[in-house]
Amino acid sequence: MDGLSYFPLFINLAQKRFIVFGAGSIAARRITKLLRYGANAVVIAPHIHVQVKQLAAKYPKQLILQERAYEQGELCAEEADYVLAATDDLAVNTQIAAECRKKKILVNHISDRRQCDFYFPALVEQEHFVLGIISTDGNHSSVAKVSAKLRQHIDLDKI
Repeated sequence: MDGLSYFPLFINLAQKRFIVFGAGSIAARRITKLLRYGANAVVIAPHIHVQVKQLAAKYPKQLILQERAYEQGELCAEEADYVLAATDDLAVNTQIAAECRKKKILVNHISDRRQCDFYFPALVEQEHFVLGIISTDGNHSSVAKVSAKLRQHIDLDKI
């Protein structure tokens, strides 16, 4: 699916439930954003990055850690509003995404943007504004450059 077909949508994440498979540095960055915006998350991974453990201590009511591997067939729509397939194994992420599609759960597959139902934008946040930036061609380095320049050179609250 072409990146241009993704519509930028801001949603209220308060009380939404994410299941995150994987607990490395990429997952930690995404979990941090989700928790800051009020989401609840269950992280399932055989090894949990120290940063994710620190998040669990900071957000004990929002974040649950399960130190174990993904088990095929364990997902159900009643338990997850969204899923992040963020393991370090492409085949496992693909299996998670396929299960989500069958069960009509929106999924973000960190290893293959073509298997994503939604993306995580780079955020430019100021007191009264939030800008979300993605690249329609998947160029993450250009997104990082654009968002960094915006953070340096724009004061949204003075507009």
